[in-house]
Amino acid sequence: MKGVIFDFNGTMVFDEALHTKAWRQFLGQTIGRPGTEAEFQQYVHGRNVENTLSYFLKRTLSPAEIDGYALVKEELYRVLAAESPDYRLAAGLPEYLDELKKRGIPMTIATASPQSNVDFYFRQFPLERWFRREGVVYNDGTIPGKPEPDIYLKAAAAIGRDISDCAVFEDARAGIEAAKRAGAGIIVGVASMLREETLLRLGATVTIRDYRERETLYALLEQDGAGDEIQ
Repeated sequence: MKGVIFDFNGTMVFDEALHTKAWRQFLGQTIGRPGTEAEFQQYVHGRNVENTLSYFLKRTLSPAEIDGYALVKEELYRVLAAESPDYRLAAGLPEYLDELKKRGIPMTIATASPQSNVDFYFRQFPLERWFRREGVVYNDGTIPGKPEPDIYLKAAAAIGRDISDCAVFEDARAGIEAAKRAGAGIIVGVASMLREETLLRLGATVTIRDYRERETLYALLEQDGAGDEIQ
């Protein structure tokens, strides 16, 4: 493994409940219903806001409309997150990031979140300890959303690695599909939202519940890519 790319929401921070609550509040105010669990799995988790809004509003939106709606929804999320005593990095993650840094393995974040949320994440957590802010890949309106592979290909380029030499950490259906299409050497399914067997069925190479699973995580450090079997 020569590089590591992390999705953020549901992967580095287990905040599915906060995003879901914010989306349900937003959808209730906007379309009069909160959305179903099946709709969230298909059209919300891991997807760009443009894809989500187009589905629920049943039309193509202008860039200005997308920005306006996204501003409202993400502000709801940030308020909920800032008020939550459980808003923290996933258990064991800081220690694993320290080990990656110690070994000189380049890493970055690839998230469907907008810049305003990425700025919020860096304010809330000591992410600059491990990541270059300018190397984080986020939804800037120019990258096709997951499950398209573009975000992971761009993230691999940002750390100077071929995607086939990278491990991608993901928790969502769309994100795993994006990593598969990109050709990620290893896909680590983080079972914060979906069951481990579901993640494997979707295409994850290996699964973890959180970053305290040291045996699995440290075995990844010795892998070269898709051709190696993780014991």
